[in-house]
Amino acid sequence: MDPATTFYDALAPLFDVMTDWDARLAAEGPFLRQLLDEAGARQVLDAACGSGGHALALTRWGYAVTAIDASPAMIALAKQKAEVQRLATTFAVADLADLAALPPSLLAREEEFDAVLCLGNSLPHLLSHAELAAALQSMAAALRPGGLFITQNLNYDLRWKKQPRFFAAQGGELAGQPVLVWRFADYQVDAERIAFHIALFRPGRAEPGAGPAHDWNVEVHTTPQRPLFLADLTAALTAAGFAQIQAYGRMALPREPFDPEAAPDLVVTARLSCQAPGTSEVPGAWQVSMTFSSPVRL
Repeated sequence: MDPATTFYDALAPLFDVMTDWDARLAAEGPFLRQLLDEAGARQVLDAACGSGGHALALTRWGYAVTAIDASPAMIALAKQKAEVQRLATTFAVADLADLAALPPSLLAREEEFDAVLCLGNSLPHLLSHAELAAALQSMAAALRPGGLFITQNLNYDLRWKKQPRFFAAQGGELAGQPVLVWRFADYQVDAERIAFHIALFRPGRAEPGAGPAHDWNVEVHTTPQRPLFLADLTAALTAAGFAQIQAYGRMALPREPFDPEAAPDLVVTARLSCQAPGTSEVPGAWQVSMTFSSPVRL
């Protein structure tokens, strides 16, 4: 099994403990809805949907949503949440590069999607240029001409430069017990890889008659990542047939142009060209538009 799939299968029960969906959607929802509405998008594919937070919100907001993820455990969790909330989101297990293998009935009611989202720092799990190219081509093939693509990843232009190792811990509750989730990373410069770790701390079990336990047990899950730089993503998007590429520093309003020296995220939007890659509809159709601003909050 793919290392990322194994990683997220193990983390599925913790995913919503690690994510403050109310706060996240309050910030990201207006940004997404504005872009989708500007594109006239109604049929949306949420690729790499995780536990379904974005997909379920988009369904509540009136979009027709199909959501896929390579992790069966994540999809099972997302389906369970959809049932509880009585939402008609369609979920399926699928790899980013294998959308063509999905049944036609799952793909926008046998039509092409108006928009494809790939959020949550998913693209760095593609460990080679060939894997990135295959995923982008697969998502492009699911889009109608002129359709919108949105991806949100960490700012690796900055992260690879500074190489922070430890990140803030998050506390929560799982199965009635307190849990602590701690992220950290190791950088393999020569291989251009990041070993990303998540440590889960749970209270140890008390011995019978010994009173409450005070020790904590820890389990660590690791997945490899490949740093995704703006220049590489832009080139891969262009090769896959996308144009009108824009880069932002966060998924929130007002839209803030991407600053590689300070932005927390790299959020990229693009439109699928009406012509095959390598041809041009009009002069300058493949021009990439990116702007850079003064530093924003990191």
